[in-house]
Amino acid sequence: MHGSRKNLSTSDTRILRTLLGRYAARYHLTGPEKDDLIERTFQALASNPEIFLEIPVEKAAAETMHRLFSGG
Repeated sequence: MHGSRKNLSTSDTRILRTLLGRYAARYHLTGPEKDDLIERTFQALASNPEIFLEIPVEKAAAETMHRLFSGG
């Protein structure tokens, strides 16, 4: 990434994935379905890091995951 976009550090990535794993549990998914939801949510958040300047990380993660889950 270039310009004002910043790559997530290894620590940030680990923390975000742990958070997403906890949030994914509410959808009662397991195995590949759960992993896919976590990965799609992570990619959506990582591709739009500006969202973290607008709302708290927890809210951004929960809203993004819910939108992806609900959308299929």
